[in-house]
Amino acid sequence: MILVLLLLLIFGERTFATSGDTSQTSNREKHPPRGASGVWKILEAASSFIKSGEGRSQRSKPGKICSPYKAVNVTKSDTGITATLITSDKESISPLSLHIGYETHSRVRIKITDPGNQRYEVPYPWSDGESGASGEGGLSDFSGYSVEVVEVPFAVRVTRAADDTVVFDTTSHTLVFQDQFLSLGTLLPSNKLYGLGEDSAPLLRDLHGKTHTMWTSGGYYEQGQGVNLYGAHPFYLNVEESGAANGVLLMNSNAMDIGLGADPPSVQWKTIGGVLDFSIFLGTDPVDVVRLYTGRIGRPFLPPVWSLGFHLCRWGYNNTENMRSVLDAMVNKHVPLDVQWNDIDYMDDHKDFTYDPVRYKDLPDLNDHLHRLGKRHVLMVDPGILAKFDQSYLPADSGLQKDVFIKNNTGGVLVGKVWPGDTVFPDFLSHQTVSWWSKWISQLYHQINFDGIWIDMNEPQSFDDGSREGCPWNNKLESPPYKTNARHSLQWQTLCLTARHGDYLHYNVHNLYGWSEARVTRHALQHIRPFNRTFLLSRSTFVGSGQWTAHWTGDVHSSWEDMRATIPQILNMNLFGIPLVGADICGFEGDSNRELCIRWSQLGAYYPFSRNHNTIFAAPQEPTSWDTEATAIIRDAITQRYRLLFYLYFLFERAHSVGDPVAQGLFMQFPTDSLSFDKDRQFLLGSGVMVCPTLEQGARSTWIYFPPAFWYDIWTHHLVSKGGEVIPEYPSPLDTINVFARGGTIIPMVTSLEGVVPSAESVLAADDVTIHCFLDAEGNARGELFVDDGLSEDPQRPSIRLQMVLRDQWLRTTTVERPGYGEFVKSVSRVVIAGIQHPKIYWVYLWGLPIPFQYTYNEAEGVGVLDIPLQGMGATSRKIDIFYWHLPLF
Repeated sequence: MILVLLLLLIFGERTFATSGDTSQTSNREKHPPRGASGVWKILEAASSFIKSGEGRSQRSKPGKICSPYKAVNVTKSDTGITATLITSDKESISPLSLHIGYETHSRVRIKITDPGNQRYEVPYPWSDGESGASGEGGLSDFSGYSVEVVEVPFAVRVTRAADDTVVFDTTSHTLVFQDQFLSLGTLLPSNKLYGLGEDSAPLLRDLHGKTHTMWTSGGYYEQGQGVNLYGAHPFYLNVEESGAANGVLLMNSNAMDIGLGADPPSVQWKTIGGVLDFSIFLGTDPVDVVRLYTGRIGRPFLPPVWSLGFHLCRWGYNNTENMRSVLDAMVNKHVPLDVQWNDIDYMDDHKDFTYDPVRYKDLPDLNDHLHRLGKRHVLMVDPGILAKFDQSYLPADSGLQKDVFIKNNTGGVLVGKVWPGDTVFPDFLSHQTVSWWSKWISQLYHQINFDGIWIDMNEPQSFDDGSREGCPWNNKLESPPYKTNARHSLQWQTLCLTARHGDYLHYNVHNLYGWSEARVTRHALQHIRPFNRTFLLSRSTFVGSGQWTAHWTGDVHSSWEDMRATIPQILNMNLFGIPLVGADICGFEGDSNRELCIRWSQLGAYYPFSRNHNTIFAAPQEPTSWDTEATAIIRDAITQRYRLLFYLYFLFERAHSVGDPVAQGLFMQFPTDSLSFDKDRQFLLGSGVMVCPTLEQGARSTWIYFPPAFWYDIWTHHLVSKGGEVIPEYPSPLDTINVFARGGTIIPMVTSLEGVVPSAESVLAADDVTIHCFLDAEGNARGELFVDDGLSEDPQRPSIRLQMVLRDQWLRTTTVERPGYGEFVKSVSRVVIAGIQHPKIYWVYLWGLPIPFQYTYNEAEGVGVLDIPLQGMGATSRKIDIFYWHLPLF
């Protein structure tokens, strides 16, 4: 056996040297069958065993420093602290500059740099926005915290002023600042830690020795806490014992490990370059932290309303005839569909900015047909460009002429391998690339009048490790002294670390590739559609990507396990300021099955971004590919999404304007409820809707936890729980997903979709609205309705915002209107008030005049439902004034 392993290792070394990776064993294709990696994993493990430390099981440790840093020349001012950090340790950089900036009432920045050398820093377009309850003090009020610098050995503490909670404390971690290794750590005020991604793992982070690696990685999808997937987000959110919360961002795009400790709770950052640049956010609660965070990194973009509808895609339609057949089935079986997508197979030999002249020759006509049906069309564009410079493929020739491609360490164009074959990679950090990329996106748009772009493979992923020629392994950048916990070598299925992006090294900016491509692609879309909101979907993301792009969770498998794992992934992305996120409904890899696809379609109907998508290697899984009953169940679940479209649109407008996450873990709204901290099989949309999917095969009931609040069945208005309890077997027949409205919430819905196949645009434009009021224990509720055209990018576009408050039996409204709002005023045909704690209602008044009503009281629950028809009475979304009286007048 040992001999076999040695032979494998020897021959593997000969092969791998040409691909530039001495520790990995496979150039996987983008979408192999799920089990294809098993043999390679065995060989990889054997290689790691023989080579004693090349695999994930063993990592080299950074050199210990003999003399810790001490702070000298500490200078305090009204706006911060500066100091010089010095050490006699020969391996460490000395002196260092410390700058602590009191940036706002609720944000402090701690930055450690090398004053003698201009080290790489993330070229980030910071936003100076400040929002949230904790930001009310303004930019010049720094009373929300205090900062202490410990001089020997150097450390820093940040303390919340309100309750003296220490939210950031480096006293137990020694600062290390060497050329290729930087490290610092902090104690945490509690063990309720969230964030740090992108990975596929439970929402509440396990602190017991776990490591999160920040290194964007394509290839196959893998579960496990800290296993590096497509995005890099070195941001965490920590809930304190009081229910207040803090967040910490290390703005650093180098390869990084973030180690967690449980006793005491702690976080330690270890990165191979750059500087240490921390932003610390002190929020009144978890939602407030996300507001503060997105106020600093940039608010999420406001999506076009059609992108909130249902989407359909498949890698492997193979031709437009099959696409038309699928589209006809969706139309004929009355399944709502807003957006049809094309994966990479529409291209001519996988070349960007082309379409196949035979199989997809009438794709422009199909695009026009979709538009006539009121539907939208999204196309994939990969970053990899065919490396053919002979005037036969003009994007390559023009890119070479404009010098837009990433270079290798000798100055030549770096060549990898992606779908077209030999491939070169645009440098999206280069100004020249912006106009070049925009030109070719525009050329594609003039061929196919698409509505959005999908950018994939942008970690960046290559099927070669490093480059076609390998990498210069004798260069210290290719083999840094600290080996991260990345699931493979840093060159695995990507570029050499010595590759050059103009003045930047890939060593420093690898994690920015998808981020920068999204930024440039959004610019291109704004250029060709200047008056319309853009829609963009990206696989790889970084801090702030949500300003420009949506995201999906990648190549999930068609399994119950992976379906369950999508919920915490989506919740984490919302913490990172990327609210428009979803997973491939029914799974991407492998064949789905009837029950799984039904349950996943029910869950996916409540994803912020809702798309069914699968691989060329799997059986069809469109809603219409199943039997009549299954199709009907899936259709009903999708239709529920459209009934809640007003609410969903309001949530995205609020995410854009204020920063609130759309999908939230229960802990976000119940930060003092210990039973809410680890719940990630159910989730909230905004603060008012709780989604409780069925996630187990064969289950016809579901374990549901109801946090401390009143909870109503959102469709029947039935009060199911007064909160703080578990119902272990809540009925969930196959045709049902349980969705609950939280007491205290007002939710506007389109009055009826009966006999209609809705689209997101048609619902937003619908004239007839029903106001659903779900009362809390005190008999109060509030909510909003926001309406505009759903398409315009203009921040001053006409709109109307209806703010609704029900208190003391009186439903009153106020409006915020922008000029031209008139076309968005809705008729209110019905008001339903659930949770009235009185056995009888005697009178209902509209604008002081008595009107008819229906009241149903449930004696067992002690609450009733008041149904008030308003059709023909002139009630609109500009003004409603309803008072109900539960006492006799005499």
